[in-house]
Amino acid sequence: MNKMNLIKKYLLFTILFLFTALPVASQELLLGPSTGTMDSKSVFANPAVMSFQNSHVAMGLKGYHLGFFDESGIGYRQGYISYVLPRVFGSRFGSGVNIQYFDSPIFRRSQTGAGVSYRILNNLSAGAHISMYHLGYNRDNFTGFDFDDPVFSDGFSRFTFNSAAGIYFRPLPEIELAVGARNLNEPNLSLSSDNITEPRQLFGGVSYRHRMLKGTFELINGRYGVEPHLHAEFFSTQGFYVRSGVNLNFDNAYLEAQAHVGAGYSVNYQFDLPINEFAGNSSGSHMFSVVYEFNRMPSLPDRVSAPAHFPDLDRAAPQARFPGDVFLSSQTDHVIHYQKEIIRSIDENTILPEELSHLSQYDISSTGDDPRVQDLPYIDKGQPSDVPIPETVDMPTSISPQYREALSYIISQLEQDEFKNLKIKANPGSEMRAAGVRNHIRDESGEPLTVEQLSITSEADSVLLKTPADIASIRDEQIAIMDPEAAKIHTIQTHQVNIRNWELRISDTEDTIVHTISGASVIPEIIEWDWRLNNGEWVEPGVYNYQLYWTSADGSSYQSNRRSLYVQKILRRITIDITKDLNRILEDPDSIQMILKNN
Repeated sequence: MNKMNLIKKYLLFTILFLFTALPVASQELLLGPSTGTMDSKSVFANPAVMSFQNSHVAMGLKGYHLGFFDESGIGYRQGYISYVLPRVFGSRFGSGVNIQYFDSPIFRRSQTGAGVSYRILNNLSAGAHISMYHLGYNRDNFTGFDFDDPVFSDGFSRFTFNSAAGIYFRPLPEIELAVGARNLNEPNLSLSSDNITEPRQLFGGVSYRHRMLKGTFELINGRYGVEPHLHAEFFSTQGFYVRSGVNLNFDNAYLEAQAHVGAGYSVNYQFDLPINEFAGNSSGSHMFSVVYEFNRMPSLPDRVSAPAHFPDLDRAAPQARFPGDVFLSSQTDHVIHYQKEIIRSIDENTILPEELSHLSQYDISSTGDDPRVQDLPYIDKGQPSDVPIPETVDMPTSISPQYREALSYIISQLEQDEFKNLKIKANPGSEMRAAGVRNHIRDESGEPLTVEQLSITSEADSVLLKTPADIASIRDEQIAIMDPEAAKIHTIQTHQVNIRNWELRISDTEDTIVHTISGASVIPEIIEWDWRLNNGEWVEPGVYNYQLYWTSADGSSYQSNRRSLYVQKILRRITIDITKDLNRILEDPDSIQMILKNN
């Protein structure tokens, strides 16, 4: 096993230094590796990587030496600005906006767009990007040219839309996969015809990481067929990397390096040198970028030096202690516990058991499958029917005294302004009855009222509407979820440590340990916590601290840095009373809904 790891190690080292002498094809617009979670330019290659990047803003400028004309110092230029927020909507949705441009003495290109990504699983995300593509010609540099040429009858520039999509997947901590397409709609760039388009570009990539080494293989199928690309990278989780790459056409060679300079800032430099004079479109290029990461993980603490040994003291020199051997990091510092409760009760003084048969399961509501969604019956679902509600109709005279008493009570409450509004919901077939009730209450109280038609579009709701309620269904229910579903605690080892056993301890504000996660031999790169305590219950709202403790092979004890997270709980409690007592119904209501069922 050790021999195999040694072979992999030397193989990656060989690829890394070999690629610095090999070429890579130039791109008209800037791209990073499709699996590059640390490269700010990778969002242009694969929008799905936004979900796995840190929140950041980046800006880069690239100048091509000599360019199109030997007498020009910088023949043409490129640049970009990118702003990425991987968790802009909850913990799964990310977004970003960016601008790219390409400027030359003859023409200019630019793409201004926005992208979104969704983290389907903790290790899987999908992303899409849409942009405004602009191509413009610099007519000031045209010589000996007829400006009345019909090719330019509509102007010297064109705007069109462009789109891209991608998927990023990390099945194992050391393996990354990417697939997707750019120029999905094949944007038309012609000024006079529809025959000149930007061809659709398909891509796929796979990366393998071993400690601080990473190798990437990509296939790009575009204008010139399938082009294999290889990249080799030496990186550190603190934000440093050195990367070199090659495509098998042997056109250009590049070398790129990025360094974290502190306070969230990193600087990036890329040198591109054409090898093939026929394929190369410049004599070389230099690109400088600045990246600022928000809420960046603080730098690892320095190792504590061993105290000086005093020769006049007859004692052994103390051993150095390194509390930063393992450093904890996590993007989860705020979790929301959503809980929804439905409390149902029967007023046995007014409701007889056989009267429950007139109710359906839909009438007594359901918890649904997401506590964040308001899922109550008769709450404006779908579009109303096209059948108009009659404006002039009288209330039927053949109604029971109890019904008239209930209507009189509601009218009195309206006159006293006891509640804010009244809605009358009409099932298909009961519109005439609803209009008559509306007109009667409106004329007696002088208050404007509305009649709305109920539309049930969900198949599940339709089944509930036809299922009678019974005593067994009149019970309390609750549903809960945590967002995010689990805490992802990353462990970063500053150097190789021989571990005997380890334990992650989670404690409350009084330093009482409420949950522990432990293991032996190897500390995993990611420790997951499902928000359950030692007793199996959900974690309660509040602030919690977590810290890693471990014992080395020689029996020495160590501990990591301490981190905190905040748990918030949002509870939606719904009370459903089945009663004929109007006083019980009208206790501090915001609104009243009268449902006229056609049965």
